[in-house]
Amino acid sequence: MNDARPSNANPVISFQGVTKEFPGVIALQGITFDVHEGEFFSICGENGAGKSTLMKILSGVITQYEGHFSVRGDQSRFSGTRDAERAGIAIIHQELNLVEQLSVAANLFLGREKRNRWGLIDDWAMEREARELFGQLECDVDPRVPVGRLRVGDQQLVEIAKALSLRADILIMDEPTSALTESEVARLFRVIARLRESGVTILYISHKMEEVFRLSDRIMVLRDGQMVSLLKRSETNAQQVTQLMVGREIATLDCSEPRRPGEVVLEVKNLSLPWPGHVRGWRLKDISFALRRGEIVGVAGLMGAGRTELLESLFGASSQVPEGEILIRGKRMKFTHPSQAKDAGIALVTEDRKRLGLFAQMNVRENISLCRLAKTSSGGMIQGGREGRMVAEIVDQLGIRTAGTSVPITSLSGGNQQKCIIGRWLLTEPQILLLDDPTRGIDVGAKAELYRLMDRLCRDGMAILLTSSELPELLAVSDRILVLSEGRLSGEFSRSEATEEKILTAAMQSVG
Repeated sequence: MNDARPSNANPVISFQGVTKEFPGVIALQGITFDVHEGEFFSICGENGAGKSTLMKILSGVITQYEGHFSVRGDQSRFSGTRDAERAGIAIIHQELNLVEQLSVAANLFLGREKRNRWGLIDDWAMEREARELFGQLECDVDPRVPVGRLRVGDQQLVEIAKALSLRADILIMDEPTSALTESEVARLFRVIARLRESGVTILYISHKMEEVFRLSDRIMVLRDGQMVSLLKRSETNAQQVTQLMVGREIATLDCSEPRRPGEVVLEVKNLSLPWPGHVRGWRLKDISFALRRGEIVGVAGLMGAGRTELLESLFGASSQVPEGEILIRGKRMKFTHPSQAKDAGIALVTEDRKRLGLFAQMNVRENISLCRLAKTSSGGMIQGGREGRMVAEIVDQLGIRTAGTSVPITSLSGGNQQKCIIGRWLLTEPQILLLDDPTRGIDVGAKAELYRLMDRLCRDGMAILLTSSELPELLAVSDRILVLSEGRLSGEFSRSEATEEKILTAAMQSVG
């Protein structure tokens, strides 16, 4: 192993033989490494490699484990997150950890509310500091708005602001850019640069190799709960790190054989979605396009452009009743509930996996089979064997890593949870698959598997409408790309025409 320890730097964190075992799964095994003061230390690995588990131990979320670690030379075993915060450690979780009913400001200071001289909660002071924090992030989030009314990208910014409010000098970032647009990512990188200048140590988890290689001093690679390498950024490259992560070379999507789209299965004419109380009046306005059998159409746009709203409108899940026409195989449809869209052969994998996709109280089998209970039932009773065989086939097909189908869905990594949701909808045998940023928080290996799955489904005749916050992803898999700007269609490009520059120009275009 390459000991890539920076010179003239003191260890601020030292792990010695840390092991963590869950029922049926060894999440971490004998992890030993140091992190140095002021270092940007990246941790890479596939979903389930142990990255988040390791950081949850450091941040006091997980308190039972073997081995030990020290912070600034003092051996530590935190009894909870408050202990970690007192030690100067803050974490930005990949999975949002917010109370939807409370305001943005209340979430930022939950459990450590500011109080006035009479001992009452000082909302004004919390809102003022919240605005200052969002000023650091160069974004405009209203501190008084309930968090549940924010989109996932803005909720991610709230998580980042919450960590900054702790004034920690050790900051853990677990996929902090997974729900951010490119402009928001650029702003976050400017914040990171300022934090580093002030001496903050950053531990960074990301599946995006361009981020890792832009920022890191050193890169630690985990695979199956074990550390397989620790490298200086200057002594490695993205391909080597990716191979170390998965233990094999990642096959890329081969689209050398062009897809051959068939007949139109979805036609949208002048689709508009009202926005009551907003000065613009519309979340979507006069959207028209067609989707053919056997093609992938990508949807690009900046945060707030209307990507998610478009898919929700097509699935009968929008906040308001959309106007305009939706035709499925030439037949005009008006969905007022997702069940109607499902019956018409449409499936939606939502952007917000935790809040809208998972049933946390259910196990893996129940989460996957949920939409096909009629197929597994007889006389009103679920037939366990029939359900088990159906779910096992999907688990095998999608390569879902799990200790079994009866384990809690929450015990799986984020990427494997996402595969379970996709598997649930594939069991409905849809003709039109709506994917809203489906690879958010998924590692490079799982992404490649998902790209190949999408390609195979298309070549078998499925039509896919795909949104993504990553332009390279859209360019890699799409036959055509639609671009939204402020709720309107501002551009459409074929695979041969599309470039990042053209898409961004259209996305920032003012369309009136």
